[in-house]
Amino acid sequence: MSKLVVKKHRPLEIILVAMIFSAVFSVGVWLFLDANHWSFIKDRLSQSKESHLLWDVNQGLETENKQLREQVVMQERSHQIDAQVATRLQKEIQNLQDKLYALKGELEFYQGIMSATTDSKGLNIQGLHIVPTDQERLYRFKLVLTNVAKSGRVVEVTMDMSIEGMNEAGSGVLSLNEVTAGKELKREIKFKNFKRIEGSLNFPEGFKPLRVVVDIRQKDIKNSTIQKIFEWPASAG
Repeated sequence: MSKLVVKKHRPLEIILVAMIFSAVFSVGVWLFLDANHWSFIKDRLSQSKESHLLWDVNQGLETENKQLREQVVMQERSHQIDAQVATRLQKEIQNLQDKLYALKGELEFYQGIMSATTDSKGLNIQGLHIVPTDQERLYRFKLVLTNVAKSGRVVEVTMDMSIEGMNEAGSGVLSLNEVTAGKELKREIKFKNFKRIEGSLNFPEGFKPLRVVVDIRQKDIKNSTIQKIFEWPASAG
């Protein structure tokens, strides 16, 4: 008597096994056909690490470059400040030298006056000192009058001054009124032994002074006019 054998049909398991086998087979084929795939991945990873390293190095170089630029700017500013200080010191030294030269000239002027008064008697035009200023054609002057007398009395004089020179038309003479700058000078002067008269002279453009003529006339005394001519100093230009 024959036996009936019943076999279970499992299609899902067969399909699953087939899919797994197919996937494993495909991966194997792909790996076999593309043997350089893993080396490519390794290269990409290596390149990524190198890029990161290069990025860090670049950031460090940029930071160092920024610091160097700041140092250069500081050095340039320091150099500019040093140059400005040097220029200012040179100007101050030049100003001091100019003042020293002016004081030396004035000292020599008064020393000359003191020497001259030892031999002079009576009323006299002792000296005229002229110096240029920072302004073009403007000059400062000091006129010194002396009166060496035993009586020691006060004298009254009238002072006048004129400047002889050259202009475009030729020779010319300018009176004190025409060239006085600033406050008006007193012409009537009283003094006992020593009198210093200070003022400013401002010449018109194109006029070149050559000589200064100074006259003083003692009040109430006939034929008492004293005149002295001073050459324009070369130092005054």
